[in-house]
Amino acid sequence: MLKRVGKNKAKKTSKHLNATLQDSYEITYHSGPSPRKESHILDDPLESTQKPSTSAPIPPPPVTEEDDFFAAEEDSGPLPAYNTTPGDEKTGEKMRQTVAHMAELKSQESVFLDCLLASHHNPDVLTPCACGRGLARKVKCADCLHGVVLCPQCWVDAHRANPTHWALVWNTNERYFERHDFCRVLGSASVALGHNGRRCPAADAAKSFTLVDTNGIHATAISFCRCKTGEGQGPKPEFEQLLCAGIFPATVKQPKTGYTLNLLEHYRELRNQSKISAYSFILVLQRLADPWFSDAVPDIYTNFLAITRFHQTLDIIMRRGYAHDVDTPLDGETERPYPNRPIGYLGLQCVACPERGVNMPRIVNVPNYLRHTISAFKTLDGNFKANQFTKRDNGTDISLTDGRMYFPLQQEFEEMKDKFIVVEEDKEVPCGAHIGSIRHQGSVKWGNTAISGVVACACDHAVVGSLVDMLVGEAFALGTLALRESLKTNSPPHDKESTTPEVFSYDSWCSFVVKLRRRAIEMFPEETWLHDLLAKIEGQIPADHINGHGEECRTIWQAVYFACRAHFYGETAEVIWAFLNPLGSSTRQSTGAARHDIMNFVIDAWNTWKMLHAARLLADERRDALRLFELHMAVLEDLSRQHLDDVVEWSRLSRIATKTPDGQWHSVYQHESKTVVTIESILSTLVAEEEQTLSQVDERQPRTPVAQWIHKGIMIEREQLLTVAMVGNYRSHPLQDTWDAIVKLRESTNANLKKFREQQRLVYPRLKLSALDPDEPELTAIQLPSYRIKHGQREASNEGGTAEDQQLRAAEIQLRCGQANSGILQVQQASLGLSAVKKARDQDYRGQAGITRTKRNLQKAELLKTFEITMYNRARTALVHLGYQDHGSDTPYRLLTASDTWRKDTHLHRATGDSLKRCV
Repeated sequence: MLKRVGKNKAKKTSKHLNATLQDSYEITYHSGPSPRKESHILDDPLESTQKPSTSAPIPPPPVTEEDDFFAAEEDSGPLPAYNTTPGDEKTGEKMRQTVAHMAELKSQESVFLDCLLASHHNPDVLTPCACGRGLARKVKCADCLHGVVLCPQCWVDAHRANPTHWALVWNTNERYFERHDFCRVLGSASVALGHNGRRCPAADAAKSFTLVDTNGIHATAISFCRCKTGEGQGPKPEFEQLLCAGIFPATVKQPKTGYTLNLLEHYRELRNQSKISAYSFILVLQRLADPWFSDAVPDIYTNFLAITRFHQTLDIIMRRGYAHDVDTPLDGETERPYPNRPIGYLGLQCVACPERGVNMPRIVNVPNYLRHTISAFKTLDGNFKANQFTKRDNGTDISLTDGRMYFPLQQEFEEMKDKFIVVEEDKEVPCGAHIGSIRHQGSVKWGNTAISGVVACACDHAVVGSLVDMLVGEAFALGTLALRESLKTNSPPHDKESTTPEVFSYDSWCSFVVKLRRRAIEMFPEETWLHDLLAKIEGQIPADHINGHGEECRTIWQAVYFACRAHFYGETAEVIWAFLNPLGSSTRQSTGAARHDIMNFVIDAWNTWKMLHAARLLADERRDALRLFELHMAVLEDLSRQHLDDVVEWSRLSRIATKTPDGQWHSVYQHESKTVVTIESILSTLVAEEEQTLSQVDERQPRTPVAQWIHKGIMIEREQLLTVAMVGNYRSHPLQDTWDAIVKLRESTNANLKKFREQQRLVYPRLKLSALDPDEPELTAIQLPSYRIKHGQREASNEGGTAEDQQLRAAEIQLRCGQANSGILQVQQASLGLSAVKKARDQDYRGQAGITRTKRNLQKAELLKTFEITMYNRARTALVHLGYQDHGSDTPYRLLTASDTWRKDTHLHRATGDSLKRCV
């Protein structure tokens, strides 16, 4: 348990949370029979980001004996340290290579060339060596600094502890340095074992040996020690002698190849960070040995694959303490150090997540409204790039980490294959959302893959707890298995009082949770601890995926709607794939056992990196939490003052989403939306009224369907304006498909105009119409009441005109209001469509055809948005002509411009820190 202790009272603290910036802490250990405490003093990571207060001096940090020791060590000499080494600038901060920097290097090009060329010769070559043997200097080291030229015997004596350094031997005839291995400098030279680099007196003749180091593959010779280890005993085995010398043998019996421990560690770090394949790494080693005839260098690829896996397994066993029997209790204690871990577990769990009896007491009395302080937050997610091709694997390869790290036991996985069949109920999402990973199980795109990917379970600090192979897709049984594999590392056995609350986040949680507990009981009938834990588990849908679900899911599973979630957005599993995906290009070609081992090793490196940076992460999150707390509290207090009369009533409302009797889900966080009166709804109302009125009129009188006629005219106006917009687009970009669309629009407009003008004779019997222009019907005037009022043929008032004119005017006003409302919705949809096209633009950039298609789609989306804005403004202008409103800015329908439709582009990636920005 970590407890901060108040020190430095003069530091500036939060007015809402006291004692948050102290620089000392206590650790309470609960693993023994009684708790014990240790006090520590640590510089607060926040000090470097805060300016000292001017109101009161900050007292100096306490000085301990350890500080005196380090101070004396610093005074002993100018020893550089990583944290004091200056950077590239005079200020000490690193910078990018700039034009000025490159110009500076370029100006000294001749000096660089002279120095590099000078390394290929030395003035001491062929001069007498200082050893006094009368031998000439002709050998220097290619790997040592300074490159002192020595005689062959002196060079061999100086490199007995570094036999993998390349020797540069001067060729007297050709006058250049030739590259040789250690044993080729002298005829009697060999890599001697057992006597600190000296040859054993009882040694046999040296044996040919392939020694691999970071500077290449060496064809050398080794002489083994033959001294007896004890009375009646023979010499140490050859593989053991190699290990004692720092050389990892390729085999146990009669090893003929060995790898330096430095090489294996170098490859491990390279693979973990850059995901280099073993094949590419071996090619590099061969070219380092001989860049011109690399094919003549021994091929160690097959053996190297096995050795690196075995070496890394041994390395993890040592790192986890199993070489010291960590599974047994320490002296004086009744439980082993990590009582919640399975026996023999080699994985690494998050040190920041709560774990009962390890970093917190077993029993903690915390109110329910503070349960997030002791809750464990985890995410589930699938990845289809960490797959495996179908291989001719007979299954004889052995996994060294089978069931001991992040993948489950392969035997258990094989026995549960039938459980992984995706049933129909798993394919249907309750909210009706399109979740591709669930609905497209069994798709043919997973052809030729034995494993289509992995499902990972990780905590909110992005530390992986488990990995499970996917045979086809993200079956819910796979997610259940991954969840169980992660929980079993730190959950059981706990009683009711010491169980850690669990919160899970999954893309398809709405479907996954429906039969989660029943599925777990069927899969693991004997693990009652898991059944009890799943009965109380909480869940949500990740913040980025929730928008792809329906309204019901957004009401029930929205993360921000839950209390005690500690800003858990549920997408942390996604960050793992950027680290793991580059590894897929090599592991998909491996055997199943090798793939599991390699992925376990790489994920363990990721978890180790996360563990080492956990303190900084927690400090940063704490700082950000305090800052946001100050901002949010100020907003909360301000809103509470503004709605003082409503706060008491609002506080009584439940935050939990509830289901109404009619089957609808309701949440206090939902926005109350009102249905917009659209042109379609107004038309249906007016038509119903007309039918009732006309039924009372003498059947011998002609009936005039006014509402439908006006609506037909508005729709023709829309076709005309769209035609005009497309004609303008065609003039800028003359494409055949655009012209074809214009021709179809004109044909439709001509047909609609003919019917419209026939009905117009019943509305305006005395109106004389001009002939139609079938080539450009978009230029024909649609003489609705607003058009006639605009041109002075009718009055825009309630008093003027006949009763028929007033009826027509009133009907068009209602329909134009509905058109304006519908126009606003259409502009919104067009804006969303434009953002979607921009978002998909990068994915379509595949060759010239893709670029052209993308640009064309963008032009269409922009044209559609501009057209919808024009249609809205046309409805507004008609309302002005009809006398419903004026041109002022305070009218019901204001003028709409493109700048009024601005919205943040969803195709742009979010920058670091965007989620922490708040508007006050």
